Amino acid sequence: MLLLYKILQLMKSDRLVFRHYATADFNDYFQLVSNAEVMKMITGRPLLEKETRERFDKMMKVNIENPEIGHFKVTLKSDGSFVGHSKLVMTNTNEAEIGYVLLPQHWGKGFGNEIAQTLVSLGKQATAIHNLIAIIDPENTASKRILEKQGFKWDYDGDYIGLPAAYFKLKL
Repeated sequence: MLLLYKILQLMKSDRLVFRHYATADFNDYFQLVSNAEVMKMITGRPLLEKETRERFDKMMKVNIENPEIGHFKVTLKSDGSFVGHSKLVMTNTNEAEIGYVLLPQHWGKGFGNEIAQTLVSLGKQATAIHNLIAIIDPENTASKRILEKQGFKWDYDGDYIGLPAAYFKLKL
């Protein structure tokens, strides 16, 4: 329990607060993933409400099964307004994926870097995680810079859900 408390204490940054999603957060998440501009480099299209509900339910299940990591709602410390989504989820033995998605009004303000830095710190605290990966659209130069700033190195190009993807890795 002490480890969980220590990990959750790390889920704040200078300007942001991270917490596991609650059922009441569905509308914020739907606002994010139903935005065509946001989803252009993630799924190539906005998500419909039904598929968003299915995803959200899976995220809630992951958070229950892995309370030290998971999917996080990101809000501003100053006023509690919704900034976006972040995740640190296991993909393989000793490997976890980080990810982040922001509402357009929060782009270009350094929040992506702040989120990535917080997720890397959380990953370092989880003893079961030896490597972090991140999957981005190869044309997303902002995310590439964020990952490289955190020490991630390009691993390979491939595809993700049928879309081009650049895979990055960080050995912890």
